[in-house]
Amino acid sequence: MSEISAEDLLNIGFIELGVWMLDGDRIDYRVEGTQVDGRRAIMEIPNALYAFAEGNTVSYIGKTTRGIRRRFAGYRRPGATQRTNVRCNAKIKEAIGAGRVIRILAFTPITQLRYGEFEINLAAGLEDSLIRLVNPSWNGGDRGAAITETAEREAWEDGESLAEEPGRDGTGSQDSMPIAQFRIILAPTYYERGIVNPGVEASRYLGEDGEPVIIHFSDNASPLSSSINRTANKSGAVRLVGSNRQIAEWFQRHFRRGDPVTCEILDAHTIRFCSPKSRTDEKTEET
Repeated sequence: MSEISAEDLLNIGFIELGVWMLDGDRIDYRVEGTQVDGRRAIMEIPNALYAFAEGNTVSYIGKTTRGIRRRFAGYRRPGATQRTNVRCNAKIKEAIGAGRVIRILAFTPITQLRYGEFEINLAAGLEDSLIRLVNPSWNGGDRGAAITETAEREAWEDGESLAEEPGRDGTGSQDSMPIAQFRIILAPTYYERGIVNPGVEASRYLGEDGEPVIIHFSDNASPLSSSINRTANKSGAVRLVGSNRQIAEWFQRHFRRGDPVTCEILDAHTIRFCSPKSRTDEKTEET
């Protein structure tokens, strides 16, 4: 067994999210620590890596492409054929019932590595490497050897319904009503590089420097994760740093240079970019 511990994971960029607990005859999780709202936003970031630890011993390492909150919904109420969910649910219950604390750690890289024109998913690469090094006891395959969660789920997860509760952690969603709006004009820096400065007034409604922010799109494009930077602008106003290439590509699909874009703040860690009205909608209004 490798000596890589939970503390080692924290040293390479994992953060402490909270702990698992019992809720009657079911399990649930509790987000803990400072900046709880920011930690809840982290749970919405796609392509995340996470770990369960008993004390300093890493018991499980997994990856989700959909965000930790949605993945944990399957652990809380596993479907009968979801083998990984059923196994982890039982392991967590057993550990808590024996008086052990199950810590939750997460790794959610916002800035993607690149190889030429290709983005590299750091979380996916780390999952394989960490499982080989740590050999967590809960990552057992049918033959007893530790395997990646992604590989084990491929044949079982698709099509299974998750008994989840959308928005249970109070984070903003695509259907939330905005608490504020701001408008940007697609000058070259915005249009070509995806850099977004919401402005001083809008920044009052957003989180602290370094906290995550989830970006939704009104055309139901896949949400992106970015981060709040309050040091790039002398005024302390927010700049969105992370996933900027994908933001620029969305601008270029829907707008031209110089066009205005309306953006809605759903909460301190959630922003929605609004696409322009379609020609069909405009013709209907004119009629």
